[in-house]
Parts: sequence; C-alpha cells; structure tokens
Amino acid sequence: MSFAPAATLDAAALGTRTATDVPLGAGTDRDATGPAAPTVHDHGPAAPAAAHHVTDERTDPLPLPTAGWGVEHALDAVAEARLALPFRLPRAHVVSALTTVVLRAGRRAVKVYPPGTDPAHLAATAEALAGTPFAVLPVCAPVVTSGGVVTVSPWVTGGRSADWAETGALLRGFHDVHADAAVPLWDPLRRVVSQVAALPDDAAAVLLDARTALLDAVAGLRSELGVGTVHGDVSPGNTVRSGATPLLIDLDFVARAPREYDLTSAARRFVAGEIDAAAYRGFCDAYGFDVLTWDGRSVLDRVAALGGVAFRLWDDVHHGRAHDWLDDAVREWRTPL
Repeated sequence: MSFAPAATLDAAALGTRTATDVPLGAGTDRDATGPAAPTVHDHGPAAPAAAHHVTDERTDPLPLPTAGWGVEHALDAVAEARLALPFRLPRAHVVSALTTVVLRAGRRAVKVYPPGTDPAHLAATAEALAGTPFAVLPVCAPVVTSGGVVTVSPWVTGGRSADWAETGALLRGFHDVHADAAVPLWDPLRRVVSQVAALPDDAAAVLLDARTALLDAVAGLRSELGVGTVHGDVSPGNTVRSGATPLLIDLDFVARAPREYDLTSAARRFVAGEIDAAAYRGFCDAYGFDVLTWDGRSVLDRVAALGGVAFRLWDDVHHGRAHDWLDDAVREWRTPL
C-alpha cells in the first residue's frame, strides 16, 4: 500500500489552518445540504462561542464540564433545543453521561456538550467531513442553549461494534478519503493547562514542563504515513453498524495530525495485553501498517499518558475525590521521555 511521503511534524507539515478557518455516513437521514451555522436559541442565556487558537492562552473549544453540570442540565438543554430544531424530537432517555450526556430520542442520537463548548468548532468538523461514507455526522446545526450545546445525529442500530480488523479497514478508508479535509489542527494536551491550575505550584510546574517537552518532541517527529485527518479516539467502541457497514462515531477530536496517532491506541492495548496478537495483527493488516515499527510511537504514547493525567485530575474533582496519586505522578513526569 502507498502512503504519503515521510514528513517532519513542524508547522509547515501541519499547515496553517486553525479551527476558526472553518467539518453522513451512508444510510443516514441527514439533510442533503449539510449542517448550517450554529443555532443560538434565545430562550434563556446562551453559552458564548469560543474561538480556538493554537496558543497557551487559548480557550478550549471542547471544555470539560464544571463541577455540578450533568444529566439534569442536559435534559433542560434538550427541552430548550426542541424549540429551535428543524424537526420534531421524540421523548429522549439518557444513554450515558460523563464529559457529555448522550440520549436516544427515537431514531435520533442527541449529544449535549457542557456550556462553553464552541458550536462553530462542532459545525466546522461536520462540514469538513460532509458526505463521508465512514462516519455518522449530525443532521443539523448545533443548538446553543443555557444548559449546553446540543447536537442531533442518526441513531444507528446495527448490532455489535466493529472488531479490530474491521476498525483498521474503516480507519484506513477514513484517512485516505479525508486526508485533506479542512479540520482543525491537532492541539494535543490543551487540557493540561486548565486542569493543573488548582494544583500546588511545584506539581503544576512539573506537569506543564512535561507538556512543553512532549510538544517539542512531537514537533520533531518524522511521520511515515504523513499528516492528515485523524479520528483522535480510535477503538471498536467508537464504531456502530449501519446494516453490515461499520461507521465511526464520537468525532469530537477529529484533527489534522500525524496519521500514526490513530494507530497507537490499538498498539497500547496490545502491549498491555488487552487485545491478543491475532486481533492486533488483524488491525494492522487491514490498515496496512504496524505502528509498533515506527520510532515515534513512544512520544505519542507519552502524549496520551499525560492527557490521561489531565482527565484524571478533572475526574477526581468531578466526583469529589482526593488526588492521592498525584505525588507519584509528579515524580514520574519529572522525566517526560
């Protein structure tokens, strides 16, 4: 299989687009014209839109929820959004709740993001991927409400998720077809900045220094597969089936990045013993590349690990737990690589 020529991941390779430049799968009921500009619902105060800039002072377009935000706020948001949606939304029930709340409303999947989410970021991703045969996308523009930002997609009922080999083939098609899509630039570790703000100065400094070191290392990587559109959160759990056809879901972290990033999740699971050799080989054969052979993988693994630290900090606060693991983490991250 042919791949894009190797590229050094500096600013020239990644391009100069930002999310402010302004993204259905087969068998969905999305309007042919695609999602329009975000709808701001004027019943109650609307969450402000935030521009996404690649600087240390930026506002996260996909912020983690503040303490206290959850299902009740999401249900209020859905009730408010009904008045602005271009179709009738059936009664919704909650399917999952963590950093977002997902509900099913008949043949629709409703996702509520916390206040402060940038609706333009969501709309731009859907626009960039419009017409894709590889993913499920929203059927209308995001609706901004006082309780959060609401998106509506088809609810796909096709049985089990894809296996690892099917995920590899699906991912390869997604990468190839959308290689030049106008998606946001990859902005790894952006959440570290906000999540360390309340930590003791020494702990915060160690984690921020580790972030800087990793971003510098990423900038110096040489990609064998090239820079293109990545899903950003690959696993069979982020697939559904439309009939026999697997499709990607949860496209919140789609970005322009080294394509190897999407392959490291399977490699980490294999190395950790979470998937067996046959499943991993099936994934690699279907995609056409084994990221374990790439010398930049360790850097991306550490990026994922530090991102996990940021999420764990948020999760502790969200659930009222102490950071009793933090001292060990700080000792580890004094040596980022």
